[in-house]
Amino acid sequence: MYLPNSPASASPEQTQRSQDHDISVNACIFDIDSPILPHHNTSMRPYNRTTTLRKSAGFPMQKLVVLPDPLLEEAARYHITSGLYVTDIGYFHEAEHHYRDRPQGCDSHILMYCVQGTGWYELDGSKPQVVHAGDLVILPAYMAHVYGANAAEPWSIYWIHLRGEHASTYIELLLANKISAIAPSKAPKWLELFHECYDALETGYSLQAMIYATQITGYMLGMLAYGQGTGASMISSKRAAEQSVQYMLEHLEHGLTLKELAAQAQLSAPHYSQLFKQATGHSPIDYFLRLKIQHSCRYLDFTDWTVKQISSELGFKDPYYFSRLFSKMMGRSPTEYRNKSKG
Repeated sequence: MYLPNSPASASPEQTQRSQDHDISVNACIFDIDSPILPHHNTSMRPYNRTTTLRKSAGFPMQKLVVLPDPLLEEAARYHITSGLYVTDIGYFHEAEHHYRDRPQGCDSHILMYCVQGTGWYELDGSKPQVVHAGDLVILPAYMAHVYGANAAEPWSIYWIHLRGEHASTYIELLLANKISAIAPSKAPKWLELFHECYDALETGYSLQAMIYATQITGYMLGMLAYGQGTGASMISSKRAAEQSVQYMLEHLEHGLTLKELAAQAQLSAPHYSQLFKQATGHSPIDYFLRLKIQHSCRYLDFTDWTVKQISSELGFKDPYYFSRLFSKMMGRSPTEYRNKSKG
């Protein structure tokens, strides 16, 4: 086991990463007194200003785990963890004077979730963004960035550093979908998973802990990438899809058309199709057929009805078409599915 802060176990790379965190918790005194630094003039960026660093004992209630480089190298080689693993994780409470400037970026992807207070960040020289409670900051690896806490109302942030090919895929997806906040309904569960991940890594530097943390982190990223939508268009899509799916379930015995489904949703057919696919990943009719096949499985499992009876019950006029569709979606015929042992 690697002992935290032990000279015998700390490599030069780990020492540098630890120093990075030390700089992050140092107090920065700027020669202005503004709640949010006036970055709109690029000449006023903090890293172009004269700063004085004062060593700080850290932030009250802070949490911090920096994993040792030998363990990270092992995780990068191990097949379960190589695609996604945590390198650093922590929580800074009311992080007054929190400031970090990485002109070359970081060798890990960074997620920061603000739960109270405010702060700001710049990514790759872009326009400064103000961060409020509920906002999610995504900083891709090796991309220049700078961020800091509001001087008057410093943020409290949960943060995590990630590496691996799967981590990169998730980060690209989050950026593509412009995920910049965690929905209030999802935040408690996400934070619960964060604490479980942190607790696992805090128990000791072991590959077993890394494996467990990886599974939790995958769940956390999945919630962000697929389990929520915060934009108005996504909320509209989700609401339209939910109502439409309920209508489909109530009319499985019918052969609904796109025009009928769009009319029920009180939308034009093109707009309805776009919203439904945005929310589900499938066209309305394709989704409706999938629901029919899903319910046909229940009839095959729990009744002695013939394939012809089941297809008729679900609104298919041609039992052969039903069988072909079933085989395409399920990878086996209805009869083969019924005869397969389950449970």
